[in-house]
Amino acid sequence: MTDYSVMKELTFSSRDEFTRKPIAEKVIKLLDSDIDVSPLIIDGKWGTGKTEFCFKLKNLIEADNTNNYKVGYVNAFQADHANEPLLTLIAEVASFYDEKDDKRKNFIKNAVPYLRLISGIGLKAGLGFAFGRYAADIPDALADGIEEIKDGSKSLIDQSLESMIKDQVEAEKNLSTLRDALSDIASTNPIILLIDELDRCRPDFAVMMLETIKHVFDVDNVQIILITNAEQLKATIKHSYGSDTNSHDYLYKFFKYQINLPTSTKNIEGKSIENNVTYFKATVQASRVIPQDFKYNEFIYEIPTFLDVGTLSLRKIEQTVRCIETLIIFEDKEQSKSRTIEQILMTFLSFVYMIDKKLLDEIANKKITQTISINFINSSEVTLPISQRIFGDMDASHLLVIILNKYLNESYLNLPDPNDWIKYENAGKQLYSFLSKYDLHGETSLIVNGKDSNSYIYTYIDHTINNLLLFDIVK
Repeated sequence: MTDYSVMKELTFSSRDEFTRKPIAEKVIKLLDSDIDVSPLIIDGKWGTGKTEFCFKLKNLIEADNTNNYKVGYVNAFQADHANEPLLTLIAEVASFYDEKDDKRKNFIKNAVPYLRLISGIGLKAGLGFAFGRYAADIPDALADGIEEIKDGSKSLIDQSLESMIKDQVEAEKNLSTLRDALSDIASTNPIILLIDELDRCRPDFAVMMLETIKHVFDVDNVQIILITNAEQLKATIKHSYGSDTNSHDYLYKFFKYQINLPTSTKNIEGKSIENNVTYFKATVQASRVIPQDFKYNEFIYEIPTFLDVGTLSLRKIEQTVRCIETLIIFEDKEQSKSRTIEQILMTFLSFVYMIDKKLLDEIANKKITQTISINFINSSEVTLPISQRIFGDMDASHLLVIILNKYLNESYLNLPDPNDWIKYENAGKQLYSFLSKYDLHGETSLIVNGKDSNSYIYTYIDHTINNLLLFDIVK
């Protein structure tokens, strides 16, 4: 669950692992310019760190506030229970000022008539539906009117329609007054409203919020930024208006700009690194449970680079690290033989648990189909013997191919023909020497010659999978 008390204090100086400060700076340049950019969407998939970016953007605007902006934050998801987005937005604007400030008093004074009126219109619009169907729920004060309708009289209907027309005229006048008051208050202090979590709201409330922004807040010196998942918002629109609705066109009639939060960054070599890979390392490093020797094991940070972690959100990455932390709590240090390999397996199996339960079951049953395993690990075959230079540079994916060799239906550890005794013996010695670096030389013959229930690797993997499944950690 998002801790907003922590989030609201975050800045790009405190952490910026996805290098998003330049994006925020560009957003501010647009807001400061004469280009009409509002309303603006900052789009990101679920779990990509949108809320954190939102607070960091807010704090960055306020840190160098040469335009004297009043910057507000609205959590639409927390507000949708009130069912009145206009009230939520007006309350946020009013909160910029002290209760005794004349600006606040005047603004509220001009907002109240319109708020009262639109609530009344909503009530009257509902009466036509209520008459004759839910009469028992209508207040006694309306009983006489219901009787008139039952008697065939049109007088109440005519009076109601006439009243609604008058109310509509009054609403337009009061809306104009409210917009004028909003424009007046923003002339001294330009307003920026950041609206977050709209993609998590009830569909009807999300649409009401969009309509409110369009009809009420489209005034000078008021700029609206929605931080949301645009695709989910489109699905919300279809839910409200029907599957045949062109949700893209509907949504973008409200907005002038969309900025997309990147899902990857460039490293110093110019290579693209997925944000969830970067976040995995940062989350491991920040853990108070994971020991230092684990954090220093560079192999574990390679694992998400060759696994297909694109489907994992940042929240899922946090859950993966929670799996690792749980396994560390459960580990039997007295039975440990190879800390490095155990840490690799702990990390690998935690990712498998999060990504592919079918593969986890196959590993548990010691029968992995070659397509799933090699594609999942994204590794090539390991052919022995090979040059010592290459062998010394082997990465975590090749280590996993060696360790999991006898789990595969078809071996991906290629050794020379046993009849070529010299090459075969050299390959065995090379593997023995390599595994000795990780205190696993005793497993050499088991890896080469076949499955054995006495294998330490088998025992450790079984123990780890059982612990992962014991509490269904992330559900």
